[in-house]
Amino acid sequence: MVFEEVIESMPVKTNVQKDKRAWWLSHEAFLTLQELAQQQGLQVAAFLEVISRELALQRLSEEQRARIKAEAQRIAAGRENGEQ
Repeated sequence: MVFEEVIESMPVKTNVQKDKRAWWLSHEAFLTLQELAQQQGLQVAAFLEVISRELALQRLSEEQRARIKAEAQRIAAGRENGEQ
């Protein structure tokens, strides 16, 4: 799995900041994600989706994953309705 390869190389210390608009990764964290994504032939966002799903399969119950999927579908439906 992609995530297992990533987790082995992840440092324990984090350098993540949050402001009112978004989470900001350190340049090193972003460049690391970018390199790992390129190795898989993916854009960074697609790579993050892949590893988050793999992590969810390892760590979350079926019920938790179903709840998350339902919430994501609700948010997507709200965006679609808002755009029309």
